[in-house]
Amino acid sequence: MAFARPTLLTGISQVSEAYDGFIVDLFGVVHNGETAFAGAIDCLAHLIARGKRVVLLSNSPRRKQEVSDHLLGMGISAALYDGLITSGELVFEALSGTESGGRLQLGRRFYHIGPRVLSKLMAGTGKRAVKSVKNADFVLVTGTLEEQTLAEREALLHACHERLLPMICANPDLEVLIGDRRLECAGAIAARYEAIGGKAWYFGKPHQQAYAKALGVLALPPSSIVCIGDGLNTDVLGANRSKIDAVLIVGGIHQSELRSHQDGDIGWEQLDNLIFLHQAYPRFIANLLSW
Repeated sequence: MAFARPTLLTGISQVSEAYDGFIVDLFGVVHNGETAFAGAIDCLAHLIARGKRVVLLSNSPRRKQEVSDHLLGMGISAALYDGLITSGELVFEALSGTESGGRLQLGRRFYHIGPRVLSKLMAGTGKRAVKSVKNADFVLVTGTLEEQTLAEREALLHACHERLLPMICANPDLEVLIGDRRLECAGAIAARYEAIGGKAWYFGKPHQQAYAKALGVLALPPSSIVCIGDGLNTDVLGANRSKIDAVLIVGGIHQSELRSHQDGDIGWEQLDNLIFLHQAYPRFIANLLSW
């Protein structure tokens, strides 16, 4: 494998002087969906205190205000970051026409795949939910339904494809860790839809619109920014595509693949294999986000 192994960091302080801007993932890096990591909060506080600019970039299929409120409830105040971008907010902007690129024209009626509470993402876009794919102009996928079997999901996706419905994916992640539970995400459903011939539009990491938005908030050149995340195929790949250095947090979504079963140390051979598999190249790695 012809690539340089990333440098292991014990804390972000080792590289903080080399960068002015920090793009930081949330799930698996700053919190686990239920509890914030004390070391991550401390790290964000140190960065802000030193005049660094921090943007939180999440593949959450929710509006940014809802995510901000959730963060505050975990002890992460808005004083710890300069901007917050969610894939859900990117979807809202694209479908409501609130960004300079204009409205994405997909029709007014959508069929929602995901937890019912997440359909409120469309509030204010002028779109309305329908109960049957037969009446839909497009599909919005925000996640999975635990009560839906794989066979039922497969039949639903084929029904969508038969009508050639475009799909909006509000979370490109394939899976997420919430507490100690590993859950499938919207990205896995969208990938399956594409596999059967469907068309899917993705919003969030690793796609360019997410990083363009982050760069706009930071107002800094890519060479002075580092991205910190736990996903090779999202955080690191997106950073690579945007010419931004990346720190891979190995204690997140890849932890079961990258930890040695004997002593908990990083499995370097496993890391090499994952980097090669995803073609995503972090410049640094760290066990956790800490100062």
